[in-house]
Amino acid sequence: MKLIICTLIIASTALSCSQKSTAQNNPDNLEAAPSITYDTTVIDSFGPGATSESVMSKINAVAIKREKDSLAAIAKAAQEKLDKGKAEKEAQKTKEEKKESKPEKTESPTSPESTN
Repeated sequence: MKLIICTLIIASTALSCSQKSTAQNNPDNLEAAPSITYDTTVIDSFGPGATSESVMSKINAVAIKREKDSLAAIAKAAQEKLDKGKAEKEAQKTKEEKKESKPEKTESPTSPESTN
């Protein structure tokens, strides 16, 4: 019984390994492979067509200008926030001063306590 099982396993392995390969996996069949066309070309970083120093300096100049503009916008926003905070504090101080000064002015000379 063991001999029959071993024989079947060996026979199935031999048959599965001896199957013919398909045309897609065969490197000898070049006609079956479609030709691939690319719309870009490979450019070596040291070869002709690579980005030159003059172009990189222009790119860096634009990047530095954008960074300065964004830093200036941030500084302007921070200054406006500080100015707004100072204005609010001054407004609160003036309101408090007005509130403190009003009770002093509203005292009437004809109050019942002052006549006694």
